Amino acid sequence: MRRVLLIGAGIAILLLVLSQLLLPLYLEGRAEDRLTSNGGKADVTLKAFPALTLLVGSGSDAKVSGTGLNLDLNGGGDKPLDDLDGFGKVDIDLSASTAGPFHIGELTMRRGSRHDPYITSLEATVTGRELATYAGSRVAGPFGDFLGGLAAGAVPFSNTPIPVTVDATIDSKGGEPRVASVTGSIAGLPAGPLLEAIATAVGGRF
Repeated sequence: MRRVLLIGAGIAILLLVLSQLLLPLYLEGRAEDRLTSNGGKADVTLKAFPALTLLVGSGSDAKVSGTGLNLDLNGGGDKPLDDLDGFGKVDIDLSASTAGPFHIGELTMRRGSRHDPYITSLEATVTGRELATYAGSRVAGPFGDFLGGLAAGAVPFSNTPIPVTVDATIDSKGGEPRVASVTGSIAGLPAGPLLEAIATAVGGRF
């Protein structure tokens, strides 16, 4: 009996060690595939102990870097930040990517602990031509109103880039991004709806 117990304990320890090594790699790969489903490159690192807690969307660290990604501002699903919210420390850094008509030079979303907001910074550009084309698609809600106002104020079909440089603090309300404060505007319009839409697009792919 003692030998059976020792063998059982050994197998259990082996399985825990294997899960600690292999489970994060598997889930990181799945997240990378979702982020790059429309092209680009991504690197995801997930940390949790025990690693089995990752199966219920909980961990200590989530780090995401990506370039050349194509994010859909019309998607994201329900509670898009829910999976990110399960991690304590979050560090997201995207560059040379697109989100709808916006060309992202750099996007960062960071927080230090599970109860902190996401500190977000965006540097991007968009042209009047791109806005006119994209705003004509079916985009509803505050973000649709924002796009319509921005398109109306832009020179129609102009290829002159409109700079976008904003910083924001984003809270997650049950997995839904809500801008708590924002510094900067786009052509005089509040940039909150844009930051919420981009946070939704990123979180929905994680």
